Amino acid sequence: MISNEDLHDLAIKIGRDLSDSNKSVTTAESCTGGWVGKVFTGIPGSSNWYGFGFITYSNRAKLKVLGVKKNSLNTDGAVSEGVVKEMAIGAIDKTGSDYAISISGIAGPTGGTEDKPVGTVCFGIGSKNKLNSFTKHFKGDRDEVRKQSVFFALNELSKCLQ
Repeated sequence: MISNEDLHDLAIKIGRDLSDSNKSVTTAESCTGGWVGKVFTGIPGSSNWYGFGFITYSNRAKLKVLGVKKNSLNTDGAVSEGVVKEMAIGAIDKTGSDYAISISGIAGPTGGTEDKPVGTVCFGIGSKNKLNSFTKHFKGDRDEVRKQSVFFALNELSKCLQ
């Protein structure tokens, strides 16, 4: 079970790594509703490396705020690696940040399909020049899926910064 302390410890490590390299990160969150941003802003001094966070829960927000292409949403759906890549690039473009985390998923308990069951979460993590995308399938209730998503995103960003 992932604890709040686990999230906090990862965020401290990320903050240290970003500070040491004089870099910054932005977030573009959907199903996690700002949880990554909450973890980051729980670290004193995080404004030195985390200045922007977008909660783009609806497709409309993804389009208007981050510049996700309508065709991508219509063709692949909001929960897709293509869309999270566009979310991450849009967040970097809007903020000038060096790195981004984007997350879009189906936390449940409803909304899943045969192709994308509840617990399906897509991530875009990295920089504009090296952006990785992932699709994970988490088990548990809504909060458990969301917390696992936050942990996965933080862990992947930490690896990216090494």
